[in-house]
Amino acid sequence: MDLQSILQTWINVLTKPGEAAFAAEREKTSATLSTAVLWIISSSIIAALLGALRSSVFSSAMGGFGQIVDLLPPEIQGEFGSIAETGAAGGAAFSFATIVIGPISFLIGVGIYHLIAIVLGGRGQYGRYAYLAATYSAPLMIVGSVLGFIPGLGGCLTMILGIYQVVLTYFAVKVEYGLSQGRAIVVVAVPVLAVLGLAICLATVVVGTLVAVFGGSQ
Repeated sequence: MDLQSILQTWINVLTKPGEAAFAAEREKTSATLSTAVLWIISSSIIAALLGALRSSVFSSAMGGFGQIVDLLPPEIQGEFGSIAETGAAGGAAFSFATIVIGPISFLIGVGIYHLIAIVLGGRGQYGRYAYLAATYSAPLMIVGSVLGFIPGLGGCLTMILGIYQVVLTYFAVKVEYGLSQGRAIVVVAVPVLAVLGLAICLATVVVGTLVAVFGGSQ
């Protein structure tokens, strides 16, 4: 599959969401796990490079703040300098970690959806579903990295893309596993609710710890 064909596949899935698009992709000979992994790795590399570039841009922007920092006492100047350096280096390191984290998290996520779908009576293949998921996950990963260059608004748009990805996951699951509308919704909703529940629990623990620390210090 050449680059033009790949881009056309991604565009078709993203701009024409629905069962028909995924049903057509499902029948392709390229609908395999190896294709999915190749796409996700390629997108992860692009996202890592964009992330490193974003960290470099951020570092340059902090450099323009140097004139104001020069007016501060020397010890405070050192603190600002170390924070800027650490932030830039940490951002670049995290970006390149995406090359490893991206494919692993993708395969684990696909496995979770696959297991839930099978438990609910679905019949489908892990590799083929991974391909269907990659048709939108790979391009959205790149788009999300590009949106990271937009301060403030980029975060909102990324959240919207996340919701759109959940919708596409519903169609992909429904088509691959031949599930009813209700069961396909359950497959998609269970991981989402689990993540939200975990986030709420962590937030509760953090808030409780802060209240205990600051309340005890008074």
